[in-house]
Amino acid sequence: MILKKKFNFLINLLVILILVIIFDLIINLFLTKNFKKSIGTSRNYSLKSVKFHHEIAPNINVYEYWGQKKYKVQTNSYSMRVEDRLSKNIQKNKKGVAFIGDSFVYGSGIDIQNHFITLVKKKNNNYNYFNLGYVSYSPSIYYKKLKYLLEIEKLNFNKIFIFIDHSDIQDEGTFYREDKNGNIVRKWLNDDQVKNKNFKYLFKNYFKQHSFSYKLYENLNSPKISSSVKNCLDQKDKNFKKYIDQERFGYSYISTINRKKWIIDGINKTKFYLDEINKLSKKHNIEIFIVAYPSALEVIDGISHKKSDHFILLKNWSNLNNVTLINTGEGFIKNNNVKDYLDNFIECDVHWNNNGHKIISNNILKNL
Repeated sequence: MILKKKFNFLINLLVILILVIIFDLIINLFLTKNFKKSIGTSRNYSLKSVKFHHEIAPNINVYEYWGQKKYKVQTNSYSMRVEDRLSKNIQKNKKGVAFIGDSFVYGSGIDIQNHFITLVKKKNNNYNYFNLGYVSYSPSIYYKKLKYLLEIEKLNFNKIFIFIDHSDIQDEGTFYREDKNGNIVRKWLNDDQVKNKNFKYLFKNYFKQHSFSYKLYENLNSPKISSSVKNCLDQKDKNFKKYIDQERFGYSYISTINRKKWIIDGINKTKFYLDEINKLSKKHNIEIFIVAYPSALEVIDGISHKKSDHFILLKNWSNLNNVTLINTGEGFIKNNNVKDYLDNFIECDVHWNNNGHKIISNNILKNL
């Protein structure tokens, strides 16, 4: 009896799977290529990449939800976020300026019209601008991606602005490592596990991009706003600090944190990959800049750049390597209290709001 029930269950599961596949095939026959790339949200198009761990899919035109906000995300053929994926983004007669970093450079929580790169372009249209940033990138991925775009894709950059976020230290210290082939993988996976997962990632990537049913399932099961953000927005005392990861964004000045081993490892790896990027830039005759900015925690607590270990790390590396350091701290910290946070950051988030992006754009324009 039990075996019969199991058999019937497997048969029903197989029938459902076949029906889903048939449904997807029929839907795909009737959808245009452009329309297929506009189904779902950006969550559906965050793909695993053997080249540099992960990236957003190319040529998409979808919506993204971040906190309370819903905004459009478009990417070009190089998986870079752009204003209009159908416009000609690269003009051969112009020099290239690239920006690389994590979600801050990608523009989490911000409409593309208010992104710092768009603001820079409006005031100085003499360059081709490239947004190489994406969520959860860190220095090891910055290096791998720059090397790939320069030496495989043959893109030309004259200047590269590198944004080293506070979270990069934790990412390098606890999350990422290189495998025996030089690929960036999760630190806790051995090489055999990575090999097995790569096959699964390719399979999942295909469904993420091409399965209408998968996109529908993810959209229905993905909350438009996380419970932590909702709790933060509903709070009466406006104590934003308790909703920000203290270790991830406060390692630079909180003494109980800054003695942990992962911080030492993360700092050493960050300096190593900055050295590699510096060598790569010299090889291709590219000028690089380091962009320093305070974390949301530092802004709330009024921690000046002089007291931030993160800023001191970037300053020392820049001085040692004769690289220009762009210090944006004074634009963010004026009142030394939570008002600075609300003025420049998305409420209940660690990312810049429209005004924060203006501060960054003004500092970039001074160095073009």
